[in-house]
Amino acid sequence: MNYLEILSLISASAAVKNLDEFDYFVRLALQKRISKIKIYEALLQNYLFCGFPNALFFLKRFHHLSGYKPKKISSLNTNRLKEKGIKTSKKIYGDKLEKLISNVKKFSPELSEWLIIEGYGKVISRSALKIKEREACIISVLTTQMFEEQLISHLYGGLRNGLKITQIRKIISNLSEISCEKEKEFGLNVLNKIKQK
Repeated sequence: MNYLEILSLISASAAVKNLDEFDYFVRLALQKRISKIKIYEALLQNYLFCGFPNALFFLKRFHHLSGYKPKKISSLNTNRLKEKGIKTSKKIYGDKLEKLISNVKKFSPELSEWLIIEGYGKVISRSALKIKEREACIISVLTTQMFEEQLISHLYGGLRNGLKITQIRKIISNLSEISCEKEKEFGLNVLNKIKQK
């Protein structure tokens, strides 16, 4: 199992609140000398998909398992975050970004703004993980959450940023390791739909 698969399983086991598997894969990652900051970043971004309570719980658990102490963050500049967010979201959504923003604005103007500033500017633009690594983790989390529309977007985002279909299939198939058989089948079905397009 490579480091990308392990990172994805750490994210997914946190998403489904599987404590035993979470601990196992964190320990495996540490044993294989996967960077603690990469694990931290994978868990930090989970708050976008699983909420603050989940992120707080599993970041604290990771801290206890690893002893990792993050560095102090710099102050946030909203305009800069928006610029970074637009740049990063274009890498993921390509020419579909404007349509996405327009569609979200119809039901929530706030979320359409936060999507760029918060999601892509503040979180997914952070440099400790490459977009490819982030997308692998996001794909595994969205598969466990069974959000098809968002999963499709991030499958395309992963492919646009260097993930191969075989890697994605393995990341989704690995969800069997955390007892997510139904979710794995869902993810593989969604992956097959986009392969046929």
